Amino acid sequence: MSKSPRPADSAHTTKRLFQMTPKTAMTLKTVYRNIACVLCLSSLNAVYAQGIRLTPSPTVGTRSQTTNDAAPAVVQANYIVAIVNSEPVTSTEVRARLIRYEQRLTTMGAPMPSRIDLSREVLEDVINEKIQLQKARESGVRIDDRTLDAAIQNFANQNKISITDLRERTSADGIGFTQIRNDILNQLLIQKLRERDVLGNIDINDREIEAFLKASTTSNQTGELAIDIAQILVAVPENASEAQILAARERALRIYNKAINGGDFYKLAQENSDAKDARTGGQMGLRSIERYPTLFVEAIKDKKVADVVGPIRSGAGFHVLQLLAKEAPADASLTVTQTNTRHILLKTGPSMTEAAAKAKLSALKLQIESGKVDFASAAKANSQDASAAAGGSLGWANPGLFVPEFESAMNALPVDKISEPITSRFGVHLILVEARKQIPLTNSEQRETAKNALRERKFDEAFANWMQDLRSNAYVEYRDLQQ
Repeated sequence: MSKSPRPADSAHTTKRLFQMTPKTAMTLKTVYRNIACVLCLSSLNAVYAQGIRLTPSPTVGTRSQTTNDAAPAVVQANYIVAIVNSEPVTSTEVRARLIRYEQRLTTMGAPMPSRIDLSREVLEDVINEKIQLQKARESGVRIDDRTLDAAIQNFANQNKISITDLRERTSADGIGFTQIRNDILNQLLIQKLRERDVLGNIDINDREIEAFLKASTTSNQTGELAIDIAQILVAVPENASEAQILAARERALRIYNKAINGGDFYKLAQENSDAKDARTGGQMGLRSIERYPTLFVEAIKDKKVADVVGPIRSGAGFHVLQLLAKEAPADASLTVTQTNTRHILLKTGPSMTEAAAKAKLSALKLQIESGKVDFASAAKANSQDASAAAGGSLGWANPGLFVPEFESAMNALPVDKISEPITSRFGVHLILVEARKQIPLTNSEQRETAKNALRERKFDEAFANWMQDLRSNAYVEYRDLQQ
């Protein structure tokens, strides 16, 4: 796995452990990686995880999770609540996700919207997800088994349990391991589709890059680089008539007037916003200013915290915004962290199970930590990739050079520490971080960083327009949504 030329018989394995095109500079913070985090494991943990315990998912014939334990069991029927193209959405699907969302909101201490309102939002989420999954499958998007297995392992790691424990707990809690596997597969399919159809179609020109770099220099001096915004979106349908546009603008104005006259923005967002973040009060999160749409940044740049602005027109509709926070970044210097790493890779397959690979690497770790053998010698004798000849050395690497599951484990390690056995799509690794250092970005790396940030800034609006197109071309039939 060294980055120097390698023999032909080991090139395939090594090339796949690295991403196909090594990214430069701050690639770890590119749009795709952020979306991967949000859509895949983090979002599933947000739905499933309750600390270390996994939240049960109700099934047909089980007692509702929201009823009192002393109440008699209620058998809930399963019926169709919507049709998406030719695929049904059942009440069981909506009910299961609804209960998990309610439990998550309770854990977060967030205000709980009415159950029927939340049911409608959850139904829309399920519909939009089915539309994207249908598009992914129709257009040939595929996830290989190794990538899926690594994502499931990462999910288990985030919950601090083994795959065996995950199977047992999901079975005991009523979720089912198959359900989690399917959910993770679906999120990976959607993630890959968005990468291709949304991110791949966002163009950034040289003029935008130059303007961004110039603005970043000024922003670094002012220190106002991180903001938190809440939004209320009044959506405007595609090909809307003038009357529809006017009605949407008037509705947005009424909401704006309520907000500036003392209305609770959080509740106003929950009750009125057409955006997916409505149930959390429209909060978009504290993030660097380049990660917000330019339209939003321009609207709030001269405002104080708690100020409300709007309505602002975008391709999605009319927005009312509230500035929740404005903070300087901890470090605005143009540097990147490089890591000097070694690893030992054992490939899994018919000849070696994942459990066997982990057991062997755990034994090797004990030997290395006790001083019976050094890491480089163990790598030469055991590692099954091209880096073995160099004692497992991967050399100095920029963020984004390794696949996410490997890099995440590497980044969490202190210098001179050895990881527990880590599963990636290529097998099981033992990782040693030998050193870290900060290096300044080159001009080309600065431009790449700017390009990634601009792409991320444009993503929200691009995604909204893309999703609107998908939705307008889909056949959606609503049935009665009972509580």
